Amino acid sequence: MPPATAIARESRAPMNHALNLLGNMLFGLIGLVIAGIVMVEGFMAAMLDTIGIHGQVQRAVLTLVLVALIIAAFRVFGRAFGLLAAVFLTLLLLQALFGDPADGDRIRARHHAEASSAAWRI
Repeated sequence: MPPATAIARESRAPMNHALNLLGNMLFGLIGLVIAGIVMVEGFMAAMLDTIGIHGQVQRAVLTLVLVALIIAAFRVFGRAFGLLAAVFLTLLLLQALFGDPADGDRIRARHHAEASSAAWRI
């Protein structure tokens, strides 16, 4: 029969998988938005260079474009960010309420590691 810690780990596996999936989706969406903003900023900087706008004026224009892009990204992807964050936090709350304590397995695992290393010294 498998030990209780293995059973507890297996029962938490779907919840951990769901949390990891939603977290990766959230960070992937953020990465996609950042990549788009960087691409547009690079294009705008090159375009401003070709028409002769340099220095502080270029920096001010690019700052305004950056603020506009951030606002546009939140307006376009705002609901997706909100939905992913809400589902992620709900699953995290459910795991905290109904899951096993996070320290329990670590403490038991540490004792198993000490016991196994002691066995090697014999």
